Amino acid sequence: MRALVDHESMFAHPEAVARAVADGAAEAPETEPVEVHVHRESWPVLVSVILGVAVLPAILYGLLSGSAYRDYGGDLVLVSRAQDVLTALVVPLLLWAGVRSRRGSLAGHLLWLGLLFYLAYSYAIYLIGWPENRVFLLYVVAVLLSAAALVDGLVRVSPSRVRPAVAALHTRGLGWFLVVVGVAFVGLWLSDVGPSALGGRAPVHLGPGGTPYAVYVLDLTVALPAVIATGVMLVRRHPMAAVVGGVVLVKVTTLFTALWLGVAAELLAGRHVGFTPDMVPSALLPVVTVAVLVHGARRLGRPEHGWLRERLWA
Repeated sequence: MRALVDHESMFAHPEAVARAVADGAAEAPETEPVEVHVHRESWPVLVSVILGVAVLPAILYGLLSGSAYRDYGGDLVLVSRAQDVLTALVVPLLLWAGVRSRRGSLAGHLLWLGLLFYLAYSYAIYLIGWPENRVFLLYVVAVLLSAAALVDGLVRVSPSRVRPAVAALHTRGLGWFLVVVGVAFVGLWLSDVGPSALGGRAPVHLGPGGTPYAVYVLDLTVALPAVIATGVMLVRRHPMAAVVGGVVLVKVTTLFTALWLGVAAELLAGRHVGFTPDMVPSALLPVVTVAVLVHGARRLGRPEHGWLRERLWA
């Protein structure tokens, strides 16, 4: 009843209504539009933590166990453990890059994807190139999760919204560089495996028991085709070329860093390291790729909001 009386009094005194409306408008807080930052989700950090939990025990097993790389010669054990050391350094860097990706950094996201590529490639070699050991299932987890996160992180990037960030980058020269490097290493690997396919000598590099060399398998089917295809994308200035190019450059850097850590481990152990034709370009490549990455990061602009789609399927 009281509410009815108040309601009637409002119609009796219209000036009171006006004052009430004005006071309400003055006191009401301004509502700002809610902006959803899709790229601030926890997925990159979660993946990095899970990979760290899976990879660190495998690293310790490889470094401390005498049976981790059984049936391998002494040189390959040293090289494998050198790679374990590099992977131990990659894990905290992966977590840092995942945090940067979560906060919306395009450069951090590309670094994160490149390190995922490194982990997927490295542990795929462990899976197909080495005798099974006690952390075999950890290798499986590392390959599956890093490869899935790499594909997901690439396909959810919106080319149109990333374009402003990469507009200042010069890509054609880098594209030709990657094409030349990829074709050169394809030719180098084929020079070793080609003669056996034609009935000639056996390859110099073989896996345990005469199985195909795991590096050749992955390089000729995944890594080198990816390098060449990325180079072609850069030359043709594909909208996603700069994104994929950054990922591939990180992968190339880690690949050849691992190679030279293995050489350093052999030298420290007093082993003889013979010179091969691929050693000169492989020594220069990490230096060149790091320089290109640093230069590109400095010229990288800010992408448009929503550059990383919330989900793969709308």
